[in-house]
Amino acid sequence: MCTPLIGGIIAGMGSLVAAGQQAAQARAQARFHERQAAMERQRGGHEARRFSDRVRRLAGQQVANYAAAGLQLDGSPGRLIDDSAAEAALDVGAIRYGAEARTANALYRAQQSRANARRIRNVAPFAAIAPIIKVL
Repeated sequence: MCTPLIGGIIAGMGSLVAAGQQAAQARAQARFHERQAAMERQRGGHEARRFSDRVRRLAGQQVANYAAAGLQLDGSPGRLIDDSAAEAALDVGAIRYGAEARTANALYRAQQSRANARRIRNVAPFAAIAPIIKVL
């Protein structure tokens, strides 16, 4: 009678330890996703700034090329430069939106990992008691 009970207690303790390790792993996964979100946010800002700089240089080159050709910026050349700038603004917005979407997804995965850690910790006592009850 005592031997199976001791075995059940040991199995229950093993379940508690395993649950603690699984919960710790889920929390570590959540921290990873949070770091991923921060990096996505930084990357999106960096890409948007680089793209904006490239567009500004292109606009400057367009103005210089039109001026070198003796064209006034009134009319078609000016509209072309304005259209390019408007398209670039949309592209920058798309870059930022994509980065924010990736950031939100990573934060959601972090939230899910934390919820998994809580569920594991909540179920652990039952997993520990089950082998003991089975023996009785």
